[in-house]
Amino acid sequence: MTDRREVRAAGLGFAIVASYMALVLLSGRVDPADFGRLFLSYVKGSFSLWLILGFLALLWLLYKERPRGGASVSPAAVMAEWLKERWARDRLASLLWPPVLFAALMASFNAFKQMILPAAGFRFDPLFAELDRLVFLGNDPWRITHTIFGSPTATGLIDKAYHGWFVPMALGVMICAWLPRASWRLRTQYLLSYLVMWIGVGSLLAFLLPGAGPCFYADFVGPVPEFQALMDALAADQQALGTPIAALHFQDGLLRAFGSDTLMVGGGISAMPSVHNGLAALFAFAAFRVNRWAGWAMVAYAALIWIGSIHLGWHYAIDGLASFLLAWGIWWAAGRAATWLERPARAGTPVPALA
Repeated sequence: MTDRREVRAAGLGFAIVASYMALVLLSGRVDPADFGRLFLSYVKGSFSLWLILGFLALLWLLYKERPRGGASVSPAAVMAEWLKERWARDRLASLLWPPVLFAALMASFNAFKQMILPAAGFRFDPLFAELDRLVFLGNDPWRITHTIFGSPTATGLIDKAYHGWFVPMALGVMICAWLPRASWRLRTQYLLSYLVMWIGVGSLLAFLLPGAGPCFYADFVGPVPEFQALMDALAADQQALGTPIAALHFQDGLLRAFGSDTLMVGGGISAMPSVHNGLAALFAFAAFRVNRWAGWAMVAYAALIWIGSIHLGWHYAIDGLASFLLAWGIWWAAGRAATWLERPARAGTPVPALA
């Protein structure tokens, strides 16, 4: 019997992203043809990763279902039986909505950030910089990180860890497509939280609280000694390393592309609140539901991302602190939404007990 929870969760996800995409396209600031090209690039990327994980899932299934006594097993038969079970489960809704929604969400967010968000300006940077000093007792937080992690080698390691964030950001969504029925609640809570983080935090709140970040302070607010010293420190570390620091490369690219009429993957400038930090917190919330040690490992990762966002000039410290609090609220609300989506299924469709 069809698990109506899966269909309802997928339907809610599609409704949220479709509404967001429609608002972006109806803004009049985004060229539909350019958006279509960006969307297709994300579709190719998301389904490529989805297929890789599917292949690994098939290998695991073949190992799990291997017959005893040396008999052979047909991969095609195992795959056909698995697809038959998924079709009966939810008409493939749980299998397909993560990669499709990832592509639509990323394309819409990129378009919003590049074409709509600049209209808000970056008027809150002086306030955020002052709040940072207030929270850190008169100090710029980046000076603290550069004191603790003062070597060029440390900066290089932080840079690599920070910009490797795209892997868990995309991987977690695709893994949700291949997990078993019993993981429904965790998958649904994670995916709904993921959507709200990008749309509610990365788009709506970013428009209401526009900030460019320390690395762009001189470009959009005006030169100040505090942040010029940060950029000089990063440039000195890059020279000492003898290899490019990715943060400086990406920051230069974003600045040169700012104001362009052409959409680009990963384009746009925004600091508050930090989606980067907020998603790292979501990784930790989800990991604790799987394993306590995995949860603490992701807490350490979230702390590293926060430190990196400050150290490399991308964010004010309060950008991350605000995102951590928002992530907690979003995770709680998504859990309530999952409970609401589950109620009709309890009444009509037999489902296994959830851990």
